[in-house]
Amino acid sequence: MKRFFGLCILVILLVAASGCTQPAATTVPTPEPTPEPTMPPATAVETQLPVSTPEPTEVIEEVTTIVTPTATPRPELTHSKTTVVYIRNNTFVPREMMVLPGTGITWVNEDRAVHKVQTLPDMGIKFVSGDIVHGASFGYTFSQKEGTYGYIDPYTNATGIIVVKKGLSVVGAPSQQKTAIPTATIA
Repeated sequence: MKRFFGLCILVILLVAASGCTQPAATTVPTPEPTPEPTMPPATAVETQLPVSTPEPTEVIEEVTTIVTPTATPRPELTHSKTTVVYIRNNTFVPREMMVLPGTGITWVNEDRAVHKVQTLPDMGIKFVSGDIVHGASFGYTFSQKEGTYGYIDPYTNATGIIVVKKGLSVVGAPSQQKTAIPTATIA
């Protein structure tokens, strides 16, 4: 038993001695530092800025012309062979008109709706156009007889007046006419 006891002490001493010693240093590989990315050296780059070409600007000059009447004899009122009355927005444009005897009047429908032109009762003359569709026209020539003649569109009750009269033209007062003259300049 002495031996056993000695052996146990020996094992205890060995275990104690082995616990007091430092373990052998293990080598841990040291990581190499990763190289930081390097930028290539900066090079000068020449950039061209867009060059704007000056746009021509339109300048409008206003020219005023004063027309003064001169002493001229009054000419007889001349007339064109045909004068136009437009049908717009369910009305006659112009609504009233003075013409010389023998003048033809043409009614032109500029509305989308269908219209009709006829004389009012007891006018001394009588005409009826029939239906006038968009873009179509109707004409009537007023004879040599002077007078005032009314007409109507029975669909819309729009009315108009034609005055047939012989006479002279009237020369009016001075008038101003403005004329716009466009000119181009480069800014």
